[in-house]
Parts: sequence; structure tokens; C-alpha cells
Amino acid sequence: MSVTSLIIAVVLVGTVVFATLLPLLESRPAPQKRRSGRGTLHQNQVIEILWDEKMRVLRSIRDLDFDYDMDKLPDATYQAQRLHLIRLAWAITQRLDDLEAEVAVQDARIEEAVAAFRQSSAAAKAK
Repeated sequence: MSVTSLIIAVVLVGTVVFATLLPLLESRPAPQKRRSGRGTLHQNQVIEILWDEKMRVLRSIRDLDFDYDMDKLPDATYQAQRLHLIRLAWAITQRLDDLEAEVAVQDARIEEAVAAFRQSSAAAKAK
């Protein structure tokens, strides 16, 4: 083997190894989680659990679509499972929205109480 063919072989092997390992070396940002930092500890835990469950259901829909595209599922099974998963995702989203609205109402009440306290303490200092 000549030196030129050896260099070409090393470059080709290096290119193949690099192309194979590139997806593993790419750093992907972690999926964003909805963390409001407001509300009670229990509410934040429930919101986080629901958010994780919603992401799991959405991944299941994606996987189901992939399996259907690969002809691994019959039409009837695909339609039934997809409809079930979409309804589940919708229900989780509704529950998330309800909890976040509840937290927003609590925050508004707290802000009103703080404003009233500041106003009363400012009036007391003015006397």
C-alpha cells in the first residue's frame, strides 16, 4: 500500500466515524418545563407532573404516527389510539390551564393584600 492510499483510507475512516458520532456529540437543549415559581408547593408539583405527562402523551402520538407511517399498524387501530391520545393530551392541557388560572387568581389576591397593607402603613406613617 502506498502512502497516498493509506492517507485516503484514514481520512475516509475518520469521516465515517465523525459522521456516525456527530448526532451523539450534538448538545440538545433540555426541553423547557413550565415553572411559574408561583402558587403553593403542591400546585407547582401538580403542574410539573401534568406537564411531564403531557410531554409523554405527545411523544406517544409522535411514536404512533411513526409506527403507522412504517405500516406497523392497521388503520382502525391507529385511528382509535390516536384519538384516545389526543383526547388525553387535551384533558391534561385543560387541567393545566385550570391550575394556572387558579394560581393567577391567588397571585392577584396576594397583590391586592400587599397593596392594601402598603397603603395602610403609608397612611399610618403620614399621621
